[in-house]
Amino acid sequence: MNVTNDPQEQTAGITKEDLAIASYALAEVFNSFLAAYGEDDYGDGTKEQMETSMDKIRTTFVKFDALLNFINNAEDAGEEQPQEETNDSED
Repeated sequence: MNVTNDPQEQTAGITKEDLAIASYALAEVFNSFLAAYGEDDYGDGTKEQMETSMDKIRTTFVKFDALLNFINNAEDAGEEQPQEETNDSED
């Protein structure tokens, strides 16, 4: 998988923006489930099914968020590392 920060229109790969949007969307879905759960509205499922779904959504959100943070930290670390100079001369 190639993650890039190129504009969406210029790449078929996953962008950091894609990951951020996916993370945000998962958070919004979780929040809507949480609101329904608080009102004892489980839709067509049971309370246990809703709890399982909420756990899966939360876990997926954490994974997307961790991936995005890892990519950002790796890019920051790459920018901060000075290039080493080599000294080929002998004393």
